[in-house]
Amino acid sequence: MEILNFSKKDFLFRSPRIIFGRGKISLLGEQSRYICEKDIKKELNAFLVTGKSSLKKSGNLEKILKNLNEANISVFIYDEIEGEPTTTVINYGKKLVIEQKSNIIIGIGGGSVMDSAKCISGLVTNDGIVEDYHVGRRSFDKVGLPLILAPTTSGTGSEVTNNGVVIDPTRGIKQSIRGDKMMAHVVILDPELVLSCPKKYTTFSGADALVQSIEAFVSKASNYLSDFFAIESIKLLLPSLPKVVNDLLNIELREKMMLGSFIDGLAFATSKLGAVHGFAHPIGVKHNINHGLVCGLLLPYVMEYNAELVYVQNKYAYIADIAVQSNIINEVDLKIKDCPDRIKDKAVWTIELIRKIFKHCEIPLHLKEIGITEDCIDDIVKDTKGSSLNNNPRDTDKESLKQILLNAL
Repeated sequence: MEILNFSKKDFLFRSPRIIFGRGKISLLGEQSRYICEKDIKKELNAFLVTGKSSLKKSGNLEKILKNLNEANISVFIYDEIEGEPTTTVINYGKKLVIEQKSNIIIGIGGGSVMDSAKCISGLVTNDGIVEDYHVGRRSFDKVGLPLILAPTTSGTGSEVTNNGVVIDPTRGIKQSIRGDKMMAHVVILDPELVLSCPKKYTTFSGADALVQSIEAFVSKASNYLSDFFAIESIKLLLPSLPKVVNDLLNIELREKMMLGSFIDGLAFATSKLGAVHGFAHPIGVKHNINHGLVCGLLLPYVMEYNAELVYVQNKYAYIADIAVQSNIINEVDLKIKDCPDRIKDKAVWTIELIRKIFKHCEIPLHLKEIGITEDCIDDIVKDTKGSSLNNNPRDTDKESLKQILLNAL
């Protein structure tokens, strides 16, 4: 089956300098010097953005600080990132960077940490506060401070994207700040940093990664390059996710998940996402539910809606072929009928497979299990919008969006 989208050859590809491998976080000091023009005499003051405690508990923070110290780089730790980034946290981060006279930003953590680091980096060199740039009001005119990102989860792909998702509690919205001037300069992908990620967050971030790769694959904005990345990401994530959640210290599985997440970031950064992420933003803001959990729960229902389109059926059927070739069914004992031959039936089989994988990973299958009732749906639909929804392969309206959520109850 010819599946790569030759009909859409135009694309814009962006990427930082990428370093992948076990133990590569040891290059942090060297790479900090590299992006600051290799001036070994230059005084570097790093602003380290991270979460409250996970990096410290894992023992990695001590190693990172030692590495930076050996490179003669002073460090101010900003560990105020709890949950998803807010306008308050980012604006305060800018204030601290200026006060500390930091000249390089380092973000080490999950997607929220990396989004925060990107936004702070851009905000420091540009005028105003984060609200001035929120929801597409403005883009950064100047390139941000030198920026290095290193993920400690495998899911968001934030390390290679040109946006940061930010919640504004005052206005009750969750939207992106976007622009090429906030791209990272260097990304360090070290699977050893992910070994300490607990099962719950391994599951949620992994679900987000798989959702992103599938949505990028069928997006209206998909193109030859994004299809290529999405396929390779699915090949890595589909068989690895249901195994890694029960084998957290398996470094080979962690490598595959990290690579899959990184590649799916390249996929959706080159195309767009879909209705799952359109829903996930208002649900996350209104109900304070983990982003990856929401995405994993909703994906099968959005796939069922999109599967009315023939080209989507073809792509879902291709995912079925990937699953069969990877022997995923036998390896994780996902009791599902043998894959059929007819394209439309294969597409249905793929949706059932995705549902089984997420059930195996202990992701709820229904919205009522996470506290969302029918009374909440109209309010969610009202705020379901943005580029993700606009690039969903099948057009939507308020009634179709409502029906998807009702099906998911």
